[in-house]
Amino acid sequence: MFGRMMVSPILQLGRGADLQSAVSALLQAADQIDNVHWIEFPNSVMLFRLVPGDPESGATYILDRNTGTWYSVDFDDKQYGGYSMGQLEELLKECRFLELAERPRLWRTGFSWWVESGEWPEARV
Repeated sequence: MFGRMMVSPILQLGRGADLQSAVSALLQAADQIDNVHWIEFPNSVMLFRLVPGDPESGATYILDRNTGTWYSVDFDDKQYGGYSMGQLEELLKECRFLELAERPRLWRTGFSWWVESGEWPEARV
């Protein structure tokens, strides 16, 4: 599980968008999804969201506060249906994913980032 991180811009709000408006815009773009986990950083906001009634449907979204862009984050791990809360906990604790989530400029550099259990995130050319 996990591996190469794939980041896709999904919603551009522009610089200076307030957090309430940014979250509302994401809620409108992704119907019937509940916020389950929310972490705020000075440069970003990470949301983990689930489809109600499906505990294996979790998706991670990150708002780059500097550009006002929401990104969808996924991994090249053949986990197509989404992730559970337990998998999110592993991602946050064992893979040190917050090191990347709080610094969007790192994954906008053009490098491929790899996230593996028990290791620091690694940039590869």
